[in-house]
Amino acid sequence: MSWKDLTWKSLMKGLGNSLIAIARGEFLMRLRVERFFPHILYLFFLVWLMIWIGIKSESTQLQVERNKTVLSDMKIYHAQKTVEMMSMNRMSKLEDLLQEKGSEVTFPEKPADKLK
Repeated sequence: MSWKDLTWKSLMKGLGNSLIAIARGEFLMRLRVERFFPHILYLFFLVWLMIWIGIKSESTQLQVERNKTVLSDMKIYHAQKTVEMMSMNRMSKLEDLLQEKGSEVTFPEKPADKLK
């Protein structure tokens, strides 16, 4: 069979036979590559392993991004608490200074009431 004898009909017939062979599991036998079958299985395993590692890597990167946002929120929270602690320290020094001067002004014992 030469290139001139190939027609669309013969190409479609060959493609159909190949698809049927794939469905029946005979494709590799028709190509006479059964001696390479262990290599093909090994290649399939390696491709599957690379896809699986890629999926795991993406999920790990997604978790890292989530943790970065949580960490930045925690840093902000920590900074706010540090500022509060420093202001409490200053308030105690201020209260000591007011007592030294004999002032009757003190800091409130309870938090302020909210007006509606």
